[in-house]
Amino acid sequence: MRKIISSLCFSLLIVLSVNAQVGIGTNAPHAKAALEIKSTDKGVLFPRMTTAQRDAIADPPQGLHIYNTDEECLNYYTSLFHTWVGYCDGVKNFVTIKITANASAIDFYNTYAKNYPGTKNFIIIVQSGVTLASGGTFIPGIGLVIPIPALTFTGMASGTSIKIINYGNIVGATGSGGNGPKVGANSFNDCAYDAANGNAGGDAIGTTAGISITVDNYGIIAGGGGGGGGGGRNSVSEYGGGGGGGAGFAPGGTGGGTTILSCFFNTCNCVFTRIAQNGNPGLFTTGGTGGAGASNGGAGGNGGGLGLAGQNGIGTNAGLGGLPGRAVFSNGVASGIIINNLNGGQVFGVVQ
Repeated sequence: MRKIISSLCFSLLIVLSVNAQVGIGTNAPHAKAALEIKSTDKGVLFPRMTTAQRDAIADPPQGLHIYNTDEECLNYYTSLFHTWVGYCDGVKNFVTIKITANASAIDFYNTYAKNYPGTKNFIIIVQSGVTLASGGTFIPGIGLVIPIPALTFTGMASGTSIKIINYGNIVGATGSGGNGPKVGANSFNDCAYDAANGNAGGDAIGTTAGISITVDNYGIIAGGGGGGGGGGRNSVSEYGGGGGGGAGFAPGGTGGGTTILSCFFNTCNCVFTRIAQNGNPGLFTTGGTGGAGASNGGAGGNGGGLGLAGQNGIGTNAGLGGLPGRAVFSNGVASGIIINNLNGGQVFGVVQ
């Protein structure tokens, strides 16, 4: 009997190997089908699991299928974007946006969403090697620069659902360091000023009330570091150093104390030379060191790392360190902000 069973199994293996086809409920599977299932009273039951159980599958292959009990929907894995996709997404009217080039201060509504009226579900894929950086808008007359997050969702309709799959960098711009004090003014002493504060770092993502954001983060999401404050001085003969630039996109430091070479009477139309040292530029992940003071003047504060405040300058009337940029800033109470760091993804700065 054992020999007969062994012979049958061996023969079946030969048939399967030759035909490379399997039929269930049929002895004649279609010639183009590796597997054909026929039934009038049974179905195919995929593995059923929650989203958390699905996401715990290590290195899923391209095309792997499961039934997601949380979504009540079949899911499949795409290795192109390293993510699971639900077959129900099309019913939910999802639009997928791929960002493939470096950009600054993306207004998502005006750049993308307004082209899809009525859509309230978006998947955004930031590809590897791409950096989205915060920017700013200069206001003439008062000299203010209004910081704009690297990726902002203001203007989106309440109830919009955003999923971001980030393989790149979504990073706030650096806060520049504060200047050291200016000394040696005109005859009325109205050209001098104390050390300046460091500037705030830029935010990475900006949103507003009623927007739901979920991030699968494989890269970096970070607020820019605040700039260091300018160094202080105890007398007009001391010169404070400049604050260091914060970490982030396009970091930089600013100058130190100054003294007058020449000055017209009763005006501030003077020529200055720098005495104390400039602050040092920050790097992408670390803030720059503050410049040294001169003649007993205080040093400038160091710039903050990603998502960190700049340090205060040293000395009397020194500048304060700039505030840190935020990883996510909501102008209002958002519906929900969830960041999942996957495969080494990192977040620097608060989510608020």
